[in-house]
Amino acid sequence: MIIDIISYTDAQYAALTEEQLLEVKSAQLKKNKLDLALEEAKLKEKHRLIDNGIFLSKTWALYCEKLQAEHDSEVENLRESLLFYLRFSAKAETEEESGVGYTVDYALSIEERFAIVKQYYEINYTDETERFEAFKADKVAVAYLGELYAPLYDYFYVET
Repeated sequence: MIIDIISYTDAQYAALTEEQLLEVKSAQLKKNKLDLALEEAKLKEKHRLIDNGIFLSKTWALYCEKLQAEHDSEVENLRESLLFYLRFSAKAETEEESGVGYTVDYALSIEERFAIVKQYYEINYTDETERFEAFKADKVAVAYLGELYAPLYDYFYVET
């Protein structure tokens, strides 16, 4: 199954509990059903418009825009619900971890957490290779940063 409801790395998926993985799978299946329903609705309307001889009018484009907007809104709600669940179900696990030099505060927005972690590693590790290895070894950041872990990983990445 391709998981495209959220952008997690393989390492992040591996760090999830079985319950969290089931929640991700459930959200992905719901998204897949929404995608299929969208395509079926578009196809049904296309055939209806062709049968009525008005397919080439602006009606088709307007209908598609409306359906796509509704679909995107529903998918975004699913995505936000899943991210909320993952964010707070990981909280108990990561607060008990020790050894991180930055404040772990789940009340902060994801962007604020990203900035704190990025700043911590940039200030405390001047050597790029050392910074990347330290970040890669940080198990708290995997859950704490959520979808923004991968971009920060790429930012710090250094070929060894």
